[in-house]
Amino acid sequence: MRVLLIYSNQSREVVPAPPVGLSYVASTTRAAGHQVKLLDLAFSGDIPGELATAITAFAPEVVGLSVRNIDNVIHQRFNSPLNALLEQVAVIRRTARGTDGQPVPLILGGPAISILAEKSLSVFGADYAVVGEGEAALPALLDAIANGRPAGGIPGICHREGGQPQRTPSALLTRFADSGMADWIDWRRYEREGGTWPIQTKRGCPMNCVYCAYPLIEGRRFRQRDPVEVVDEIERVLRQAKPRTFEFVDSTFNLPASNAIAICEEILRRRIKASFTAMGINPLDVPAELFPLMKRCGFNSMMVTPEAGCDSMLEALGKGFSMQHVNTCLSRAKAGGLRSMWFFMLGGPGETMDSCEETIRFAQEQLTGSKFTSVFFTGIRILPGTRLARKAIELGHIAPDTNFSEGVFYLSPEIDEAQVLSRIYQAIATNPSIVHAAEGGISATQRGYYRLLNSLRVAPPYWRFLPGMLAFPPLHYLRSRYPAIQPGELQPGMVTS
Repeated sequence: MRVLLIYSNQSREVVPAPPVGLSYVASTTRAAGHQVKLLDLAFSGDIPGELATAITAFAPEVVGLSVRNIDNVIHQRFNSPLNALLEQVAVIRRTARGTDGQPVPLILGGPAISILAEKSLSVFGADYAVVGEGEAALPALLDAIANGRPAGGIPGICHREGGQPQRTPSALLTRFADSGMADWIDWRRYEREGGTWPIQTKRGCPMNCVYCAYPLIEGRRFRQRDPVEVVDEIERVLRQAKPRTFEFVDSTFNLPASNAIAICEEILRRRIKASFTAMGINPLDVPAELFPLMKRCGFNSMMVTPEAGCDSMLEALGKGFSMQHVNTCLSRAKAGGLRSMWFFMLGGPGETMDSCEETIRFAQEQLTGSKFTSVFFTGIRILPGTRLARKAIELGHIAPDTNFSEGVFYLSPEIDEAQVLSRIYQAIATNPSIVHAAEGGISATQRGYYRLLNSLRVAPPYWRFLPGMLAFPPLHYLRSRYPAIQPGELQPGMVTS
């Protein structure tokens, strides 16, 4: 079958995110014998127009639409791609038609769809949705469509029976390998905007954070790749696309730390010349040798996810570690010398003004200097299927049939949002490397700066230079004197208790 897979994510909250998950699916679908085209619209200036043109030229028999983000998960600057996606669906339905004149099957996939599950069928008016890993599910579904068989027996598929959305349980792959992304995208576009090449070393997460949907997408058990195989992929990509920086995009790169250490040692053994960064460093398992080893093998940065700076909220958020672990991680980060971005969430269950103060003060006083950036979120996005969603439903704060495709947030009734935002800006006055997520994504000025750094062949990610930019005296003065963030307006379904 001719299969058109569409990636239209244009989010620029940090850096452009290339379609690694969709590339996995495209590669296995092609290997199953289908003619596959991956249409990457991440940099398109006219998505509907380019989409219609591509459909007319390729004449697909099936269309797959990948949805990466439900929204930007920022209460004070809420932004959702829903309307844009619905416009794309309208173009697909209008343009992608079979020889009988009827619309071809539309299949949804991607992280946001795995979270919304069968609800996504009614939200987008699609025929099918893939929940969880799509490498095996999509080829099996295509085979069923081609042969007129029902989809009810295929794991990880949402479909309709008797007009009602139904879902089959997902089946996790026993193993996975190279994404094959070099075959599907123009890497130069991503690198020019400061992008990093994603590498997965494992899937799954056994942690129990109350707000997190990762286990819903990838399962609760780690499925690790052999470090030799991971570094084989890095070497192949270096030959094909020559990215300057690879990013390990596991939910928790260093859990277990032994696996991260083995990968670093393999990189060193082969003397690979590249830069690396990690999306998720968990403070739970940071042995003394980890950060020095990461720096030796070429890491230039990492993201650290404590989410809170006090024991009461670490426990309330279900993080599985204490401030002792956070402080150990911090001291070893300072000694290791890697630039790092630390993430904090304020307003979760049990949050008080005192606990907010502890977290803000931790960032203000401990995460200082040019090697640290602190990012704050105020209000936590409630995602379906999470412990936070179940708690909100059980307490009667939201209805069981809440439409989670809209902005639904949790904000503790024990805090005053305006006071918390004001306190963050007080902290910025003494520590300019603190930012609030609502201050905005990548600006036009930053994008130009990133392109300059790329032209000078500086290795990304370029957010690691953010502390120096924020410390520039005129900018620091303006940020601390004229706060840009206001309390958010209540979105539909907003929870405040």
